Amino acid sequence: MTWLAQRLLFAGMFGFSIGKLLVLAVILFVVLYGFKMIARASTAQRSTKDDSDSASRIDTVYDPETDSYVPKGTGSRSDKK
Repeated sequence: MTWLAQRLLFAGMFGFSIGKLLVLAVILFVVLYGFKMIARASTAQRSTKDDSDSASRIDTVYDPETDSYVPKGTGSRSDKK
């Protein structure tokens, strides 16, 4: 390397050094790990919310006589005669 290239790459504010690269690596690690933790927290909240909603769900089946959906497991689907 020429003297000018060494001066531009390894010296001054914009040059590379071991300390600057280590600080950059730590910052990247903290940011990526933070996003990972946020994603896990939002997934955990979503799964607990879904569990509580499942108790209020009712299975339905299509009744062609009334052209509507009725609860599954009822003896007679239609009262219409």
